Amino acid sequence: MLSFLQTIGLTENEAEIYEILLKLGEVPVREITKKTKLKRPAVYKTLYTLEEKGLATHKEFKKIIHFKVESPTQLIELADEEYKKIERARKDLQSTLPQLSSQYIFNVDKPIVKLYEGLQGLKEIYLDILKEAKPGFSFLQTEDMEPELLKWLRIYFLKGRLKRKMHLKAIVSTGKHAKSFVSRDIDEYRISKTIPSHLFPFQHEVTIYGDKVAFVHYKKGESLIGMVVKHPQFAQTMKAIFDLAWHGAQHLS
Repeated sequence: MLSFLQTIGLTENEAEIYEILLKLGEVPVREITKKTKLKRPAVYKTLYTLEEKGLATHKEFKKIIHFKVESPTQLIELADEEYKKIERARKDLQSTLPQLSSQYIFNVDKPIVKLYEGLQGLKEIYLDILKEAKPGFSFLQTEDMEPELLKWLRIYFLKGRLKRKMHLKAIVSTGKHAKSFVSRDIDEYRISKTIPSHLFPFQHEVTIYGDKVAFVHYKKGESLIGMVVKHPQFAQTMKAIFDLAWHGAQHLS
């Protein structure tokens, strides 16, 4: 019966005390307390709550408070009131559901964007690429790179990428270091295509990996900044752009 009483709006304590009253009839509070594990203050509080709901009444006899349960037909009124509350809540929900749904869709589809600054910040981007351990697809330029970052990439990042056998496809803007970069493709587990820098003057690196896209600006003497966007559809679109550029690059090499 406890679970049934709770479905029509009674709390667990109220349902327990109500059932005790049904069995005992009109009794002093001390007799009710003997039948439950609830503390005396909790029993009193619950009894008065039942009285407010029209399910119990009390009277004083020889300075001792007695409680008794009202007719169980009162439960029908309680159930009706609970039903009305549910109906009101359902109507309120229907009116606000479009707004809730739009917020849900917005939050689910919202991309995660992280910004990075300084040498350590850019290292964190490349460490994330290693952590993902997915094939990479990059647009990049090899000129005027920050020397400390270049050294770290050649020693630590490249070693980590080769260890994980992370293949890279790169579209490289031409320059004095581009030819040397491409010549190391086999040793560095990479396939590269070059495009003329005067037509496509890349200013920073863009790398697509997994469901993320990294934008890295690492020119010597300029602010070292980067951004990673995490969003499956965004990454898929950027990968499609890369594929288009890759096929077009063969006509420019």
